[in-house]
Amino acid sequence: MSQNLKVISPGYAYGITFKVSDYTKYDIIAKDKNVELARFTEALKEASISLDGQDNPYFLIQKLILTDPLLKDGVNKLILRENLTAEAALNKTIKKYEDQILNSNSTYLQERVYDLKDMSQRLINILVDKKYTFPNKPFILVCDELLPSILLEHVNNIQGIISKKAGYMSHGAILARTLEIPFVTSSLEIPSNIPLIIDTRLNKIFLNPTKEQINNIKKLKKQEMSVDIIPHEGMLLLANIYGNEEIRKVKKYGFDGIGLYRTEFVFMHNNRPLTYNEQLNIYTEAVKTLGEKTFCFRTFDIGDDKQIPYLQAHKKGFLNYINNKEMFEDQIKAFINANLYGKMKIMFPMIETKEEFNYLKSWVLNIKKELNNDKPIKIGMMLETKMALEHIYDFTESDFFSIGTNDLSMQLYHLDREKVKKIPSKYIIDLQKKLKDVVNFCNKTGKELSMCGELAALPEATKLFLEIGIKNFSVSPSAFKDLNETISKYLKNINN
Repeated sequence: MSQNLKVISPGYAYGITFKVSDYTKYDIIAKDKNVELARFTEALKEASISLDGQDNPYFLIQKLILTDPLLKDGVNKLILRENLTAEAALNKTIKKYEDQILNSNSTYLQERVYDLKDMSQRLINILVDKKYTFPNKPFILVCDELLPSILLEHVNNIQGIISKKAGYMSHGAILARTLEIPFVTSSLEIPSNIPLIIDTRLNKIFLNPTKEQINNIKKLKKQEMSVDIIPHEGMLLLANIYGNEEIRKVKKYGFDGIGLYRTEFVFMHNNRPLTYNEQLNIYTEAVKTLGEKTFCFRTFDIGDDKQIPYLQAHKKGFLNYINNKEMFEDQIKAFINANLYGKMKIMFPMIETKEEFNYLKSWVLNIKKELNNDKPIKIGMMLETKMALEHIYDFTESDFFSIGTNDLSMQLYHLDREKVKKIPSKYIIDLQKKLKDVVNFCNKTGKELSMCGELAALPEATKLFLEIGIKNFSVSPSAFKDLNETISKYLKNINN
């Protein structure tokens, strides 16, 4: 039987299954409107109380939604106007919000539908008095859709995840990759209480595995936990991270530093801009944890597929910093004062012209001067727009470049992030040709060059980029082993 697996987070897992199903069976028509209004009010209170003491930003956002008067008013109006039960009214209200989000052009917002469903399911479970008793021991989670709250609440016991559907950039998916928990989607009907293996290397699920299969997977998992660090002279293997919690893996795997810290994710789980002091604490903790290795912070990259509720940014790029001056300056001040070891780099995304870059660089240097901070700092840019690529020789003021293959592939070949991972060979070869000028420019001017994004971890692409002289790669921590192995094989072949 075809399993139709889609890998969301790679790895190996073995355990006994525990199945959670979305609860959707309930009465539609209310017997007493006043009773339904009271039931919903109590459910909101109970859901909010259940989140007390949870300090994860994800739960804080859920609590904000639960206390939003628009949600309560919307559900109450449907109960009164259409004589619906609290469950039916909630479902209809959430469906309206989901439709609005899914009709947007933002991939990021579309993936947030999963988070909205999480909060809705929490309320539904309370209303229908459906409570799961999760095992107090390791298990494989089987679900219709992964609710991030379940993952966060049972992170110490969940060994692997199988869901019927999932978004690659949904909050649950990002969490699973951050926590290095294997996660796949499958259409298979899998019950509770059966032994099961997830093996993303083979792209398979094994139901009721043999003793030999179990021993093999335990052996592979043990190997997965140990990392053979192979230094590559003259090359840097850098990490792309979303937050401080990932730095533990960066150190464990022996990365040479951080090539991309996506700072917008620091902002995304709050309902207001972070203050200078809040940011300083976050960035200082990150730098201290990594130590004296190179550390590259990207200024907040908002717009298009990534949005922040309190910041209007329809398009990524330069104007977001001009239009949000205070937020930008607070972030730059926090970066500069967190530069404990003088190893920091600041990088601007979606730059199109030299005028944009030079303006932002001067702005940063003026702030640095005002702070009377003499620690060395490098200021560079993501090379991820078609215009910047075509005018690479104009960017003489940039200290370094990081080739952002995700957005660059979207602009050059109209491929979204999912398709970038399956990019046809003809596009990779064409991109290789286009990047030769970038390599030549950096070699002549002595500027640092690295590559990040999905293509940086794709073996077929990595080999082609190594051939033209790209030596530094920045990938997610989960891609470290594959990249390390690809580079090692390449170097071995050319040295033989």
